Amino acid sequence: MITYLAVLKKDINFKKLEALLKNKKIRLAAHYTTIGVVKLKSSIPVSETEFQEYFISIEEEKDNLTI
Repeated sequence: MITYLAVLKKDINFKKLEALLKNKKIRLAAHYTTIGVVKLKSSIPVSETEFQEYFISIEEEKDNLTI
């Protein structure tokens, strides 16, 4: 499975997003409400264009995070 991090837009209908993800067989692995980010897991590639009304950006998770 591929893991993605997505930045949420403000004032979205989160219940609709959850239903859409479930319909597309994408698992919502985590929701970081403080920073407005969700972690998604999917066996198929997740396209940013499919979720334009919900996300500012979607990136495949990488192991090179440094602070």
